[in-house]
Amino acid sequence: MEPHHETSFPATLCRWVGEIVQSSPEVGRLTLLELIVGALLASGGHVTQAILALTPRLGWQAYHWMLEHGRFRLLGLISALCRIVRREIGERRCFAIIDDTLAPRSSAQAPGVAVRFDHAAKTNRPAFLLCQCFVTLSAVVPCRDRPRSVPLVTGLCRSSGNAGKIALAKGLLRAVSDPVCLLLDAWSMRGSLIRTALRLGHEVIGQVRRDTALFALPPPRQPGRRGRSRLYGARLDADTVAALPASVHAIAGYGGRSARLRHAVCRPRFLKGVIVRVVWCELAKGSGWTKVRLLLSTDPTLSAPAIVEAYSNRWSIEPLFRDLKMVDGLGAMWQRGRATLLRWLHLVQIARTLLVLL
Repeated sequence: MEPHHETSFPATLCRWVGEIVQSSPEVGRLTLLELIVGALLASGGHVTQAILALTPRLGWQAYHWMLEHGRFRLLGLISALCRIVRREIGERRCFAIIDDTLAPRSSAQAPGVAVRFDHAAKTNRPAFLLCQCFVTLSAVVPCRDRPRSVPLVTGLCRSSGNAGKIALAKGLLRAVSDPVCLLLDAWSMRGSLIRTALRLGHEVIGQVRRDTALFALPPPRQPGRRGRSRLYGARLDADTVAALPASVHAIAGYGGRSARLRHAVCRPRFLKGVIVRVVWCELAKGSGWTKVRLLLSTDPTLSAPAIVEAYSNRWSIEPLFRDLKMVDGLGAMWQRGRATLLRWLHLVQIARTLLVLL
């Protein structure tokens, strides 16, 4: 195969790539820049395709050696990418999503591979797969047609040990310095992850179980009464929720569909005293309404429609996972080392993020 000659790049894209490679040691900046540019031009996930997408300056061994033994830190590249994304989003509220996806493998020698349950439950597919589990933290970028997710940092779950997806998600949050509004699905809405996000200065919006124990705020303690102030008031049972006033709003994130909302400020038991706003949401479906979904926001000042609008951005990560697998070749990354695989994956993700921002 003959290498393809590169074409001219937009000045904005050149500035972004230069800003990212400045965070690496000077010795390997040019090689790292070539790998990012090759990932921008090529597709499919193979390092060789990225090398052949431009005129190679070095032999192919040098680029593979850079991925395996190069002295550059991923956290430096991720920090530079986060600064670019935050600057391009502007002063608006920055939404981030944490979710996981599975990459099926045929070899048991791949890093982090294990037999895991597939929650997708696709037809004619086994319930358990030999696969790798990737946990991704992405940012939501408002585009002209619809919000899009851009990957920031990804972790690979280990095949054994006690560090699961929740522990990995906590580590990904520490890679983001600026406060964000974190969007989580129902499985990820765990108390330990939410409390970690709050300690780091982030907000959380997510869907929780409908039978979550919710308690109203207690009345203020009477003057002169001894003892600690009460933390929980009366429990919000089904009758109390049904008595709440309902309002109908058009939700732009769900295609302008109407939503019947009930909301309240309360304290959930699993968050140990954190004051939140919960929203019972029913979307319009035909002549009726869908089943009730319970949304939770750690910012009680947000209105109920704003919480539902914000949570609708969480679904933008599903097209991102599709593109990472089908276009960027996540399944074709056959690096044998864990660090090498994560390095090449992040370079490909940097290329995808810059293209979406452009």
